[in-house]
Amino acid sequence: SSSGTMVNILYTVLHSLLSCLIPPANLLVIVAVYQLMRKQPGTSYIYILNLATADLLVGVMCICEALDDILDGDFDRSKSFCLLRIAMSMTPCIGSILTLLLISLDRYLAVRLPLSYPTLPKKTPVVLSLIVLWMLSFLFGHLPLIFPSLQQSNYTGYCGLLYAAKSEYLYTICFGIFAPSLLVLVCLHVSVGSIAYLQHKRLQHACAQAGSLRSRLRHFKALRTVLIVIIGFSLSWGPYLVGGTVQAACSSCNLSDTLKDALFLLGETNSLINPLIYALHSKDIRSHLAKLLKCRARHR
Repeated sequence: SSSGTMVNILYTVLHSLLSCLIPPANLLVIVAVYQLMRKQPGTSYIYILNLATADLLVGVMCICEALDDILDGDFDRSKSFCLLRIAMSMTPCIGSILTLLLISLDRYLAVRLPLSYPTLPKKTPVVLSLIVLWMLSFLFGHLPLIFPSLQQSNYTGYCGLLYAAKSEYLYTICFGIFAPSLLVLVCLHVSVGSIAYLQHKRLQHACAQAGSLRSRLRHFKALRTVLIVIIGFSLSWGPYLVGGTVQAACSSCNLSDTLKDALFLLGETNSLINPLIYALHSKDIRSHLAKLLKCRARHR
C-alpha cells in the first residue's frame, strides 16, 4: 500500500540520517578525549572513550541498515545473516550500558574514597574491566548464534529480533543485562548523591580545604553528566525493551513490526545523544571539541 511505502521511505531516510550523524559525532568525541588523555590521564576518560567507541559501532551498523534499506537486498533471507546482524547491533548496545556502569562505579569510588582514590592502582583494573566488558557484550550479543536452541525454527525471511530469535533471548537481555545494570546505576547515583551533598555542606564551612572541595565538586559534576547519559539511554532503549517484553509475554499482541522499525530506531538514536550530552555538559570535552572544530575551519 502507499502508506506502507511512505513508512518504509521514512525509515530509510531516518536510518540514512543516523548513519551520517552518529559516526562523525562519536569520532569527534574520541579524538577530543584521546587528546585530553595525553595531557591529563584519567580513568574516566578511558571509559568515556570506550563509550564513544561502542556508539561508533552502533553508527556503523546504522550504515549497514541504511544500505540494506536503500538497496532492498535479499541479505535478510538468510537466518544466519539476520542473527549476525542482530548480534552486531546488540553487542555495542550492551557495551554501552556496561560502560555506563563502570563510569558510575569509578565516580562512586572517587567520591566515596576522596583521599585514597588518587593512590588506587588504575591501569590493570581498567584493562581487565574493559576486557571482561567486551567479552560479556560479545557473549550476550551472540547468544542465539552460540546456542541454536534460542533461534526461531520458522524464520520467514523478515529480519527482526523476535522473528529470528526466541523470546527467551529477549528475556535474557532484559533481565540479565539491562534491568540489573539500570538498578545498580540508580543505587550508585542515589548513594553518591547523598555523599556528595553531605560533603559539600561539610566543606562549605572549611575554607582551608577549598582545593578538596573543588575536586569533589568536579567529581559530582561528572556524575551529573553520567546521570543525564543514563536518562537518555533509558528513554531511548526503554520503550524497545518494554515493548519486546510485552511482545514476548503476550502471544496475541502484534508489536514485532513496531519493535523492528520504530522502537529499534529510537534506541539507535542514543548513540547520537551520548556525544551531544558530553559536548554540552562536560566542560573539558566541550572546550576541546570547540578547539578541534576551529582548527578544522582554519585549515579549510
